[in-house]
Amino acid sequence: MVVEARVSLEKLFNLIDHLDDGVFVIENGCVVYGSEVLLDLLGYSEEEALGQPFERFIAERSRPMVVENYRARLAGENPPKEYEFYLLTKDNQNIIVRINVGVYKDEQGNLSSIGSVKDLRASKKTMKDLARSKNDIESILNNMPDVFYRTDIQGIVTLMSPSVKDVLDFTPEEMIGKPLSDFYCTPSDRERILKALEDGQGKAAQVEACLKNKDGTGRWILTNAYMRMNETGEPVGVEGIARDITERKDMEDKLLRYARYDDLTQIYNRRIFYNEAEKQMDIAHRYHRPAAVLMMDLDHFKNVNDHYGHHTGDEVLKNFSSICQQAKRHTDVIGRTGGEEFAIFMPETDLDDAVRLAERIGEHTRKAMVHVDGNDIHYTVSIGVAVLKPGVTKIDDFLSSADKALYQAKEAGRDCVKVFE
Repeated sequence: MVVEARVSLEKLFNLIDHLDDGVFVIENGCVVYGSEVLLDLLGYSEEEALGQPFERFIAERSRPMVVENYRARLAGENPPKEYEFYLLTKDNQNIIVRINVGVYKDEQGNLSSIGSVKDLRASKKTMKDLARSKNDIESILNNMPDVFYRTDIQGIVTLMSPSVKDVLDFTPEEMIGKPLSDFYCTPSDRERILKALEDGQGKAAQVEACLKNKDGTGRWILTNAYMRMNETGEPVGVEGIARDITERKDMEDKLLRYARYDDLTQIYNRRIFYNEAEKQMDIAHRYHRPAAVLMMDLDHFKNVNDHYGHHTGDEVLKNFSSICQQAKRHTDVIGRTGGEEFAIFMPETDLDDAVRLAERIGEHTRKAMVHVDGNDIHYTVSIGVAVLKPGVTKIDDFLSSADKALYQAKEAGRDCVKVFE
């Protein structure tokens, strides 16, 4: 049961009125309940939809997948509870939606599928109408995978749906009576929601925040909330619905890292290095400050790959990246600009300091030894140095100067440092 002493029907409808996702209940393969939002989305009246097989409302392209998930769920298996598919409307439109579904078992052992669908054509929609009776609402609150919550005006939790156990591993009893602020990972997560409520004049839509799991780890949620008012229009608390989006956030973080960093060496890739170096060069010009750049290329690296294999070559690249990161200052920008080519942009650096850093990197590289598969690999690096001149306004031209010095270092026999003149 929902953990709160007898929530009134009026208050529950007040909650439902502020939620915009379509809600359904399916028994024995037929639709026995559909919220107004869902029926409006499909284009059917309540009389037309209730009692009909749910497959009727699934687009042909999605029907096999949805039916298979439905049957597997009733059989006690664990198919995805949240996924995307296409609904079929009365006028034969295909509408892409995201479903979030669970299974409800009544006292007689009968199984029902209860869930919500979000119209993905409009990203701002949340649940609006969940049910028309107290029993329907309580069943949905108990069995929906999303989390329903309520706080009083002081931020103390007064209601928490059982689904919070699946998201945060806390039971509702462990959260009710405590400040909701205790469960945010950082104060800024709570402030983000409060600001959204303020900016939205009492409504916050699609706000992301990080909450503490019971084991201390963070779980990301997407919440829609609104400020509850009493009969006289005074605020008495906040309530809303939250969805676990941790997997999506983890994937976004991974994709962002892949887009910025070289997967092997964990330093900036070529594109991001050029972008960051260009920003630093613009700052140097604006404030008339010195800057320098190193272009570095591992000597005879092809021989390492040919003789020992690419796995060994990868270990050499990672070793050199580590040498550079330990030698540079925290303000320096480092990137892998090619297969065995690296670069360091150094703000606030004159020629003498740049040459010293280059020579230090060369010395550490010369002394380095990479142990791979019983082999001790020694290698060296050639380095070109250039300092920023007033007339050099493009990052490509600046790096090209250092690249020319690098070519001179290779022509001079490699394993040395040359300065662009």
